[in-house]
Amino acid sequence: MERGKLWRTAFGGNIRLLELNGAGLTEDLAAKRPASGVASAAWIVGHLVASRRRIVKMLGGSLPEEPTWEQHYARGGPGATAHLDWAGLLEAFRATDQALKTAFQQLEDWDRPTLNPALGAEQPLEQVLSFLFMHECYHLGQIGIVRKLHGLPGAI
Repeated sequence: MERGKLWRTAFGGNIRLLELNGAGLTEDLAAKRPASGVASAAWIVGHLVASRRRIVKMLGGSLPEEPTWEQHYARGGPGATAHLDWAGLLEAFRATDQALKTAFQQLEDWDRPTLNPALGAEQPLEQVLSFLFMHECYHLGQIGIVRKLHGLPGAI
């Protein structure tokens, strides 16, 4: 499998993971912190949209400038409120998929030195992508835990 297709498939599969873990979360449950210091499911999805937007740009793709994503969902942010309703956040997550697919299709230099935003270290681009994919999966797993803390059954 060529590299671009592998990454398109990996990130694309996370749409289904979010659908499964988000099933049954109402607007109120998604916006509510399940415990003190734990981010709401809505804030987590907003954080992932912000991350996906950064990935698209890192790959050379383009998206309209929307500073709210970075301002509201930056790493270490409050984890409490979201700027969109639950349905809007889910749609924003899904909407990043085509931009990611296009960027992966056009990418040629998988080894170019790239700053890993979490580690502050320069690494080959594909290594940074591996880290960011793990980051996304980690947070999607958190949504699975959030749903259980809200009394919903496990989804996966």
